[in-house]
Amino acid sequence: MTTNQPLPGCWQALEDTLAAGLSRVLLWGPPGTGKTYAALNGHKPSNGSLRVQCVEDMTDAQIFGQWKPSSGGSWSFHEGAVPRAWRRGEFRVVFDEVDKAGGEALSSLLLAADSFESSEWQNPDTLEIVKPSREYQVVATTNVDPVLLPEALRDRFPVAIKIDEPHPTALERLPDFLREPARALAMIDDDVERVSLRTFYAIAELLRVHSLDRALEIALPRHRDQILAAASVTSLEG
Repeated sequence: MTTNQPLPGCWQALEDTLAAGLSRVLLWGPPGTGKTYAALNGHKPSNGSLRVQCVEDMTDAQIFGQWKPSSGGSWSFHEGAVPRAWRRGEFRVVFDEVDKAGGEALSSLLLAADSFESSEWQNPDTLEIVKPSREYQVVATTNVDPVLLPEALRDRFPVAIKIDEPHPTALERLPDFLREPARALAMIDDDVERVSLRTFYAIAELLRVHSLDRALEIALPRHRDQILAAASVTSLEG
């Protein structure tokens, strides 16, 4: 994860935490600020990283695996993301929007994020006992305050970092004159007024064929005048 800008405090805290070898980290804060990108790419492990998107109807199949029919009519067990990660050594699994996992999936997630000493799983087909390597990492993201998470899930992540700034790398994808408005609007403490960086990426795409005025009229009319004024100041300063 590279950027030409100094990292804000929250993102430097993530880099320092991962560099120190802590392997269970929770990132929380508004959506569209770069949490998932940083979770996948920050101080990246040598064997890579994998995203698991948590949803309300999620089951154990995505986490530990499921039985599937074979071409000959028999059934075999296909391991999920976590057993594959446990076998790969220095590998990171990112559980995105971890607050949405419930029921069966939550139980499996608790095992996936447990300590090395407490984690153990048996493949139901081969009966092999699989344990994670000591270099296995789990980073989880959520848009809600950690106090709203189940206590057992919170306890799996001794370091919880509040994201209070968009990641500089995410902002660098935007034209200069959109970066400061994007940064400011992404962190407004109001669900109605807050604007995800994804909206600004859409505006940047619209600028390929439309004026800034028209792009804002299409994608972000309620902040049109504010952003046009900021863009005018940036142009004058440049």
